Amino acid sequence: MSVCNSGDVKLDAAVNAWLKHDKNPTTRQEVLDDIKNSRWEKLKKTMLHRQKFGTAGLRGRMGAGYTCMNDVVVLQTAQGICSYIQKVSNNAQIKNGIVVGFDGRHQSKRFAELTTKVFISSSIPVHLFSMVCPTPLVSFGTIMYGAAAGVMVTASHNPKEDNGYKVYWSNGSQIISPHDDNILDEILQCLDIPDDHWDITEVRAHELVRDCTTEVTDRYMAYIRDSLHEDVLETNKRAAIDVVYSAMHGVGYEYVLKAFKTAGLKAPISVKQQQDPDPDFPTVTFPNPEESECLALSKQEAEQRGVSLVLVNDPDADRLAVAEFDDSSKSWKVFSGNEMGALLGWWLLTQHYKKDPSANAEDLYVIASIVSSKMLRAIVDGKGQFVETLTGFKWMGNCSLLLVQQNKIPVFAFEEALGYMCDVRVPDKDGVSAAVQVASLASHLRSKGMSLGSQLQRLYAEYGYHVSHNSYYICHEPSTIQKIFRRIRNYEGPGQYPRRVGSCGVTRVTDFTAGVTAPPAPRTDTHLRVLGTGLDQDYTSGEMVMFRCDTGLSACVRTSGTEPKLKYYTELVCRADTVSEQEEMKSKLKEIVQKFINELLQPEENGLIG
Repeated sequence: MSVCNSGDVKLDAAVNAWLKHDKNPTTRQEVLDDIKNSRWEKLKKTMLHRQKFGTAGLRGRMGAGYTCMNDVVVLQTAQGICSYIQKVSNNAQIKNGIVVGFDGRHQSKRFAELTTKVFISSSIPVHLFSMVCPTPLVSFGTIMYGAAAGVMVTASHNPKEDNGYKVYWSNGSQIISPHDDNILDEILQCLDIPDDHWDITEVRAHELVRDCTTEVTDRYMAYIRDSLHEDVLETNKRAAIDVVYSAMHGVGYEYVLKAFKTAGLKAPISVKQQQDPDPDFPTVTFPNPEESECLALSKQEAEQRGVSLVLVNDPDADRLAVAEFDDSSKSWKVFSGNEMGALLGWWLLTQHYKKDPSANAEDLYVIASIVSSKMLRAIVDGKGQFVETLTGFKWMGNCSLLLVQQNKIPVFAFEEALGYMCDVRVPDKDGVSAAVQVASLASHLRSKGMSLGSQLQRLYAEYGYHVSHNSYYICHEPSTIQKIFRRIRNYEGPGQYPRRVGSCGVTRVTDFTAGVTAPPAPRTDTHLRVLGTGLDQDYTSGEMVMFRCDTGLSACVRTSGTEPKLKYYTELVCRADTVSEQEEMKSKLKEIVQKFINELLQPEENGLIG
């Protein structure tokens, strides 16, 4: 019987199909209320499209509809993955099953158990975490068990209303094409949900379900220990530096505590108010470590205890924010992802050569997303190879693994959004191992009377001051986004890109979405010689245009894969030997960028929210 009678045939079909599938009383009632109150526009947004696997898997608001996160979407997604695995994975992988983890958000545990029920119903074993876990442990566990796939239920740093679903392939890296598209196609063939899949009351007692928490954690800690040189372990013990740590109401505390002990580091001082998982994130508006408010309690705790180093994970512990108190200025230095990428890249490359002094620079690789700073390229020159990928660690992880297949050594990967891969044994961003490496680097520097800030200044002196200014606008209207990029592509007339924006003459435009570079670039870029970067194929992840200017400015404008954001990234390289000169350059860059962005994006005219 048809329940929805909106007058729109497609909408009625989609909503009635939903009601046929949904046995969750809460989301079912939400749809019935929407029908009763004729909320047709809302239903069109939630029912007529499905989420695609973006830069971080599926992610959306919890609620009813195919664009949201709910039982129906999770069950259908799990059914699609299960069916796909049975078609393409080898018998050993299927026998080894899948790994399933979850964070501390509302519904995460339920979504993990629904996923588990789908797989055991097809006689596929599941290694299921019995408690919340960091996202990188699912990547690690997938490789460890030789599993067919891994699933992590998390929305990482998104608002509390959201949840998400991250899928790892058998290589331990997030899925990319063709698997993501093929799984979406498979989901459409698996929309019917058997009644049995809704019953998760006895799922953890099933003979095919194994609690993997202790085993994966122990092996992960052994990897942490193995990743550090003996000298580093000794320095960590001797320096015994104090660190204030916050889990941001997420999953990181117990794991970071164990990792620090394993690395010979002094136990971190926890920010108690944010130590335990809390899906309502009561002390922060937005649990993203890039937001300054998220470091406030940590800095307060550190000041009270006289501690100079602060480390903050995001709620699923795959990213890391770092702040250090500068005694000379009596103020906190919050390191950007680009600055920490330079420091960690330098540190891990130095450590690699310490372990293997005869290493061949041709075989060592560091990887960055294309919107991240190019400072690491300068640091690596002559010591290794620098490769760029599309944004999203799914590209950096898969690129790293392809390099390993060619007997190359990926030493480090990073993205400016505070994501760091410190070892290819976890081919994804990992905030736990990154916390250990930052604390170890700080211990090493402290033993020499230095700090993270002073080491960064040394790098600037040697490789040039790389100053960035990155930000975003919120835009909820796809038509506005289309209008903005249509204008960019016809700036000087039909098919003519900008020749001047603000005070900058534009020397090159690379429009990744349209596949146009003007004037054409020489095909010598490193990423074009390395497979799996995402830049070696057509760009299908929204809008992205990059500009090179005669002032030395580089700028990139792109749409986010997970949020309604129009992001921009800029960088300028110059000589600036003192902190005051650097601050002056920061202000100058901000001024240049503001004019550039105002003219290019017209935020006021387009109603963009800054």
